Amino acid sequence: MDRSTAATIFWHRFYKVADTRETLKEAMMLSNPTNCRPHMWACNIHEEQFMMQIFSLKLSNITATVDGPVHLYGYFAVRDHLDPLRNYIFNRTRDDPFIMGQDNGVDSDNSLIPMPGPKRGIGNQARVLIEFDMKIKNGETRDDDFQLIDGAIICSEFVLPNRVFTQRIEGDCGAVDISLALLHSTVEATVQVSISQVHGNGFSLSLYSYTSRIPEKIQLFDGFISKPCDLNRFVVAVVVNTPLILIFKIDKRDGSDHVPGCCAFKARTHGYEYDMQELKLGCTNILVKLSWSTLE
Repeated sequence: MDRSTAATIFWHRFYKVADTRETLKEAMMLSNPTNCRPHMWACNIHEEQFMMQIFSLKLSNITATVDGPVHLYGYFAVRDHLDPLRNYIFNRTRDDPFIMGQDNGVDSDNSLIPMPGPKRGIGNQARVLIEFDMKIKNGETRDDDFQLIDGAIICSEFVLPNRVFTQRIEGDCGAVDISLALLHSTVEATVQVSISQVHGNGFSLSLYSYTSRIPEKIQLFDGFISKPCDLNRFVVAVVVNTPLILIFKIDKRDGSDHVPGCCAFKARTHGYEYDMQELKLGCTNILVKLSWSTLE
């Protein structure tokens, strides 16, 4: 649905679409609440709820002629009832586009669009608005660029729970597939990854997660690690009392080493301390810290 049409519809006002600020709410807002009753470990105040989990964004096709790699920029964001401001899933400027290969085939990992977001969990107690404006850089100025997709869609809270479905968003010069699920009885998991040792010339790291016993994976990170660092935080929705599984894969630059590893955490509503696990993959030490929180 085009934003010019949406201006006359109720949800345009409800979600304050004209306000382009980022959500003010952070992750882990209720990781350590002080008003639990009767106490932290048997809390009747902070309850799990419906949440949306986006599993992937994928460039399904391009109808425009693009010479060389695709330079993708713009934003993909959600607005929910908790705070109707943008919760970015993808957000890149024209000067810092995401560069992807030109084999735009469906079902290819090369067509996945990275998802640094969301900044916090996505509440789905009510309908969620998904807003997007994504372009392909082509030439010296914005006037030369291709409009990939531009608009907004509404996702109902009344869908089959705990099942991933894919919707294709068609645009002027191509299409993007979004795969998502509405999860019941869910809490927010915030994953923090620290890499403390890097030997030699570094390595490529892929990090995926599996949530709530759903077979589809979520790509959290895919990049090169050249020195010790902390990765950006990752936020995932997890059905309470089910596992969040993290899969790591390390590849040396020269192709001489391929090291997989995994760890799992059982979801709970909240707690004073992080859940932590340490992995030793080859010559690399990885510390995983995970916190749990309800949204309200």
